[in-house]
Amino acid sequence: MIQERKIHSGLVGTLLLLSALIVFSFHTRTAQQNAKVIESQIAALQAELQGVETTATGTSTGITETLSEVEKNELSRAIPPTIGQDQIINDLYKAAKAADVSFNALNFNLESNAALPTVNITGGFQGASGNILRFLKMVESNPRKLLVKDAGVSKSESVGGLELVNLNVTLQAFYR
Repeated sequence: MIQERKIHSGLVGTLLLLSALIVFSFHTRTAQQNAKVIESQIAALQAELQGVETTATGTSTGITETLSEVEKNELSRAIPPTIGQDQIINDLYKAAKAADVSFNALNFNLESNAALPTVNITGGFQGASGNILRFLKMVESNPRKLLVKDAGVSKSESVGGLELVNLNVTLQAFYR
C-alpha cells in the first residue's frame, strides 16, 4: 500500500509537470505571435514616418523656389545665413539687461523638419511681471527674427515688496 501511494503521487506529479509545460508552451507561443504582430506594426509605422520626413524635407528646399525676387531679398535681409548662437545669446542678454530681468538658463535645439531651418531656444528668466512683459516685447522685436513659440509664467518670491515671476519661454530663431 505504501508503494502504491508512491506510484500514484509520482504519477500525479509527473502529470502536473507535463500539464504545466503544455500551458507554458501555449502561453509563450501566443506571446511570440503577439510580438511578431507588434514588430510588423512598428515596421509599418517607421516606413510611414520615413515617408513623412521625406515629404517635409522635400518641401523645405522648395520654399525659396516659390518666392518672388523681392520676397527672397526680404528673406535674406531678415534671416541670417548662419545660426550665430553667440549672437543669439548676446541679443537675449542685452534684452534681459535692458528689461531688468535675470537670465537663468538657455538650451538650443535644431529643428530640421521645419520649412525653414530653425533653432528652438528654451530659456528661464526671472523678474517683475512688468519687466518680463517688456522683455518679451524686446525679444519679439529683435531683428534676428526671434519668435515666441511657447511661454509659461509662474510666481516666484517677493523681494523687498516686489513680487518676482519666473518665465520659461521657448523661442524660435531662423537661419538660411
